Amino acid sequence: MKYVNRVQRPDGTVQLYLRKRGLPSVRLPDGLGEAALARHVAALVADLAPDAAAPPSTFSGALRAYELTSPDFRILAASTKYEYRLILKEFEDDLGRLAVSAFTPAFVDRLKGAWARRGHRAANIRLQVLKNVLKPQLVAGRLAKDPFPLVGQVRRPRELKEPHLIWSDAVFAKVMEAALAAEKFGLARALAVGRYVGARRGDLVAIPRTAREAGRVRFMSGKRRIRVDVPEDPRLTAWLGRTPESPPDRPRRGRKARPGEPRLATTTLVYNVAGRPYTEDGLALELRKLVARLHQNGAIDSGDYDLHGLRHTRGVELALAGCSDAEGAAMMGHGSASSFAQYRRQADRIRLADAAEARLAARRGAAPEQAANEKCNEACNQSATEPLETKKDRGNSSVL
Repeated sequence: MKYVNRVQRPDGTVQLYLRKRGLPSVRLPDGLGEAALARHVAALVADLAPDAAAPPSTFSGALRAYELTSPDFRILAASTKYEYRLILKEFEDDLGRLAVSAFTPAFVDRLKGAWARRGHRAANIRLQVLKNVLKPQLVAGRLAKDPFPLVGQVRRPRELKEPHLIWSDAVFAKVMEAALAAEKFGLARALAVGRYVGARRGDLVAIPRTAREAGRVRFMSGKRRIRVDVPEDPRLTAWLGRTPESPPDRPRRGRKARPGEPRLATTTLVYNVAGRPYTEDGLALELRKLVARLHQNGAIDSGDYDLHGLRHTRGVELALAGCSDAEGAAMMGHGSASSFAQYRRQADRIRLADAAEARLAARRGAAPEQAANEKCNEACNQSATEPLETKKDRGNSSVL
């Protein structure tokens, strides 16, 4: 079909993208019939076509310039571009006719208040995209003042639960043992790599088997394109040693297999039960089902443990070990040292709580000795202040 490009992923699924010179690449929805897909593509081409009536001084022109020419947008990961384009389309529909100069601090603050009704994350990501769009306009002098230092982001409500729970050693061991007992070896490998490398979900499903070499783990992160090169944690080595590098070559109950069909070679460090690479959603779903079952049986305290929580666990562990922000960023595959600060703040709270508990324990241990010293001091003070005649009389009585 015209302007439609088919891309086959490693797991065999096919994704459709809009491809037309001069227009941004947009992922097309799945499941549409040929006629519906043709109508959708035609509407997209019409919506994304350059608009000569949108000069650079308008917000519509700023949106177009950011999406088509900005190097900051070009280097984003494909998943981030997809999410940003949805927001850019929303900006175009709601704010496109405004002049760039209309985005004063007061106006952006009103936008922040309106977006905050959708939730703090929805508001903050829109503020970030708006900041990215307006930055070139600020440099070009079309915007008198940078509104964002005065506006700030929306704070996360205190009543919300932690988005990603920290995994305790006990919880991690129970989930790992359950995955191994169920012969979910690929899931167990993903959990081990997530816990002791801190890899993101998108990297877990893509790290090749060749990443483990000479006692190190080396791969290119998919989100920021940062080269990760870290020593292999001995605990990771031990867990991976309990899993095969490919699924057992035997029929699995409930799965259909063609007679005589050769098994595909596993090229990734993490694999599904069919020996193929996991999809991100497939891996998350497998873990969610396992954690829910363990929580329902009372084996673990929550059903909210997820893959990104393993990354947070690794980051906090590094911070508790005393790593600097630069050291932690190198271990976690961050693009800048400042990104590691979130884990250091979490670790500081844990460290302060532990120090306070140690002080209380020391005080409880010293309490009996302290009480004896206070009693002795009280007796000595009483003797020192006793009247002279009383001491004299006591001395006489002792002689008698």
